[in-house]
Amino acid sequence: MLFFAAFVVALAMTMALIPSLIRFAGSLQLLDQPGERKVHVAAIPRVGGVGMVLGVLLPVLLWVPLDQEVKALLAGIGILFIFGVLDDRGGLDYRLKFLGQFLAAMVVVGYGGIVIEVVPFFGLDPVSPWFSMPLTVITIVAVTNSVNLADGLDGLAAGTMLLSLAGMALLAYLGDGLDILIVMLAVMGAVVGFLRFNTYPARIFMGDTGSQFLGFSVVTLLIILTQQTNPALNPALPLLLLGVPLFDTAFVIIRRIYYGKSPFVADKNHVHHQLLALNFDHYEAVIIIYLAQALFVTSAILLRYHSDLMVISVWLLANLALAFSLVM
Repeated sequence: MLFFAAFVVALAMTMALIPSLIRFAGSLQLLDQPGERKVHVAAIPRVGGVGMVLGVLLPVLLWVPLDQEVKALLAGIGILFIFGVLDDRGGLDYRLKFLGQFLAAMVVVGYGGIVIEVVPFFGLDPVSPWFSMPLTVITIVAVTNSVNLADGLDGLAAGTMLLSLAGMALLAYLGDGLDILIVMLAVMGAVVGFLRFNTYPARIFMGDTGSQFLGFSVVTLLIILTQQTNPALNPALPLLLLGVPLFDTAFVIIRRIYYGKSPFVADKNHVHHQLLALNFDHYEAVIIIYLAQALFVTSAILLRYHSDLMVISVWLLANLALAFSLVM
């Protein structure tokens, strides 16, 4: 019952807050203007992320014990919330965005003790903190940016992260990770509440506030799940549970380097851009990406106790199949 309540309260809070946020989006300077790389043709409020963050807070504060890990997660979300709102208002320099992400990651690692200690192919013994702590910070920043970059179509980033969270919630339930399960269900409720306004044609966007919140929350919860809650899970599972966003980022960077461009220069090489270029409609492109993400998540659940070689081989083959389907 408590799990259902966490989901419903976050959903209700998010849905109740968003209409008011939409009304004041203009005065708050939280509007997404149309542009060359964007598919919308009118200004749309960028307030979904604010609604999701606020919607998650109440059930977490009500029903989750505020241990050091949870406090660190909330502190990291708070840091990204500030940087995200500033970015959505005026567009922060990319170096300032990275600063916010690194600060949030270092709080989680340094204060919360949330660290990737067991690494694929390195056995079951924890690796050195000199390796694990920088690895965790880089991983959190990389995934946060991957979700941020994947937010290109109505419902896309939210829907793919909802699928990831659903798989994670099942694994947490099977591993008796009840406290972390409440947090996951609260985030899922907020995402569903947001999708009520973000499915095509969208009335709002999540903005950098929302995409960074989702990426950061999901990767941090994944590390807790696989490294602490149920260390019997294969440590490579996050690769599958974050399948499409990770593939999208790698696909774009590799193509940019191949064509002699900077990997940090924005373009239209993302998966959703490629699908639109293949004459798929907006909703068709989103459904195709949802299906790909669902296959990644299902594979993670089925392979949760398999070997490192098996999990990473499946992940690599899936990425190669996706890349081949897009470039041929």
